[in-house]
Amino acid sequence: MSTNFCVKSFHTYIETLSNKIKNSFYLTHSLLFKVSSGEIDMRIEEGPWQKLTASDICFLPKGSSIEIINHDNHNLLAVDVLPMTTDMLKSFYQQQSALFINKKKTSSIGQICCTNLQENPIIEDVFHSAIKEVNSTTNQNIIHIHLGFILSFFLLVNEFIPTLYASINISIKDKVYDLIFHSAGKQCHTLDTIAKKLHMSSSTLKRRLASEYTSFSKISLMSRMNKAMILSRTENMPITRIAQEVGYDDVPYFLLAFKNFHAQSAATFSLFK
Repeated sequence: MSTNFCVKSFHTYIETLSNKIKNSFYLTHSLLFKVSSGEIDMRIEEGPWQKLTASDICFLPKGSSIEIINHDNHNLLAVDVLPMTTDMLKSFYQQQSALFINKKKTSSIGQICCTNLQENPIIEDVFHSAIKEVNSTTNQNIIHIHLGFILSFFLLVNEFIPTLYASINISIKDKVYDLIFHSAGKQCHTLDTIAKKLHMSSSTLKRRLASEYTSFSKISLMSRMNKAMILSRTENMPITRIAQEVGYDDVPYFLLAFKNFHAQSAATFSLFK
């Protein structure tokens, strides 16, 4: 899945946020994330909720499920995100490898990795410059330099090194999410089908996902519901077609699953109108 598509789907997710109900999103790429205006609560993998404002910038690792609550019901929530490829992060990791030798590569799940912009205001300028460089697809070396500069400020954050380490490794849940997302039809979304595509048994796939603190049913539902959300906002498809694309034959059941997952009123999404 491309970084541009990840950013587009993330902004679609932001547009559906509620000020009352939490909403889930699976990160297919690592992101640098900043609230431009508004105030939110965020948590990762059912960890502790953390309040974020325009003075915070966060490193969000790929393969994680995040939840956000929008607290500002009167003003438009605006965010800026900078997608990072695995190659970009590996390059930074290799450059700083001497610092990582004695550092822990594992930590408790669910800690958000943030640094404060008020303490280092230059980060915000470089962050916005990096976004412009990514959007203009210019010299990749410039993007790497900007990214390395920003990430260097995270080196003093306890959660950063294990989070970075997790982000440069391709997990089984990443592969499962992508396979389901890019498949169409009910027959493509079963445990046995995905296990065969990954050249492993169903029981092995279950164990591998459990070791990554998730399950096939959780990843499958998240992938299908996020795909349905994107299709409902970007494609002129009838409800029955969207349901079939994400593996549902029963349209009323699909609508119920969709609304329960996204925790939004029907009018929020074009497919319900």
